[in-house]
Amino acid sequence: MPPLISMRTDIFTSVHSANPLEETIERIAGAIKARLLSPGDRLPAERDLAVQLGVSRSTLRVALQNLVQAGWLEVRRGRSGGAFVARWPLMPGPRHLPEVLTRHREGLPALLDYRRAVESAAAAFAAERATSAEIAELEGLTGAIDGRENDFEAYRAGDARFHIGIARAAHSPRLLEAVTEVQSAMTEVLDVIIYHSVQVLGHSTDYHWRIVDAIRTREPEAARRSMLDHIMATENVIYGLVPEIILASEAGSPGT
Repeated sequence: MPPLISMRTDIFTSVHSANPLEETIERIAGAIKARLLSPGDRLPAERDLAVQLGVSRSTLRVALQNLVQAGWLEVRRGRSGGAFVARWPLMPGPRHLPEVLTRHREGLPALLDYRRAVESAAAAFAAERATSAEIAELEGLTGAIDGRENDFEAYRAGDARFHIGIARAAHSPRLLEAVTEVQSAMTEVLDVIIYHSVQVLGHSTDYHWRIVDAIRTREPEAARRSMLDHIMATENVIYGLVPEIILASEAGSPGT
């Protein structure tokens, strides 16, 4: 199987929080948890990363120290040294499944609504604005996971990078930031799809190709609709794991 295409490190955008240290830690850890960065990947140089995140170098240093202590990063010395990704999150075991789903049950419907809005918009803009190089990258990302449905961890990484690649091709910094936020926030929930069949992931790959085709042929509405269909199919899988979410969502919907 071909290796996954490496994720560029320009996924880091400016921090807008009143607590820049906490958000800096969350931004970097979130990118690792969503598998947008791989074990062994080197973070940008401290000076460059501080500029990308819009924080001071002292804030960044403290954030990196926290991430090293948490086991997400390791620091290597020397001319080729720097901060490197140490590991991906462990896949949730069967006994942790109820815990993961319970932890996300309350906020998940709102997060899924947000995902529908930002990712469908990103696909439509990508169909209008993507360069030929960006379209080729999306084709490469999809081709890299097609047939890898049995290798769930690699598939998850490729899936996340595909969605971020579309947001990048939309050429909207705020949308890129929003989609990165969604992918990071949904990491644990998307990881539990491992308990579904390879056929489910095969359908996901089919959706990826449809989205890429619509972007390649410059059809914004088809790209938006295909992305929305893809997201809603994923929601159906999630709701199958957490039927209580459906009840909670229906209880809060207008007219009930």
